[in-house]
Amino acid sequence: MRSFILGLCSILFASTSSPAKASSPCEISGGGDENKIEKASYRLVFQADPRNINVGKFFSLKVQICPTDGSPLPDGLKIDATMPMHGHGMNYRPTVKQTAPGIFQAKGLMMHMAGSWMYRFDIRRGDRSTRVQTKLILK
Repeated sequence: MRSFILGLCSILFASTSSPAKASSPCEISGGGDENKIEKASYRLVFQADPRNINVGKFFSLKVQICPTDGSPLPDGLKIDATMPMHGHGMNYRPTVKQTAPGIFQAKGLMMHMAGSWMYRFDIRRGDRSTRVQTKLILK
């Protein structure tokens, strides 16, 4: 019995004496240039490829969505970008595919002029949708 208690104590001591490095479940691997947005019950992280978006050039976005309230992961995502000051959006509709639970890849985005753009991410879970937006200044 004594050896069992000593063994249990050593396991507890080992698990508490060297704290594990906290890892955020909502990060894009190879990150560093990712953008983070939090709204309602979601944290959204996205990264462009190429990382520097150029006017008139196609790019893609890798997006990871994490519920912040313990809700299930979303099952869909729609992405668009608009220029609110001009009253128009992109000339092309991107395609969005889910590559893993909570991870999406959008291809075919192009911003055809410099200025202030608004990314719109419509996060879907069942028949409910949550819109998350953020600004981008393209020079």
